[in-house]
Amino acid sequence: MRMWIDQSKCQNSGLCEEEAPELFAVGGDFLAYVREGDEVLDQPGGEASQAEVPDHLVGLAEDCARACPASCIHLVG
Repeated sequence: MRMWIDQSKCQNSGLCEEEAPELFAVGGDFLAYVREGDEVLDQPGGEASQAEVPDHLVGLAEDCARACPASCIHLVG
């Protein structure tokens, strides 16, 4: 499974990073981005920056996507 965040819809609640810092990070622009390991995929962000979700974290990614108040976390596959 892959995931990405639509930064144009992000409301910067910080919920995703708080619940799953291994999957998400809030950048210097105060918007959320996905992580792939230790790398924050903030260049360019959006759909072009999709992170592979480790199998053991798929459930957590799904929970975060459902809980996002802006519905800007997208899961693919």
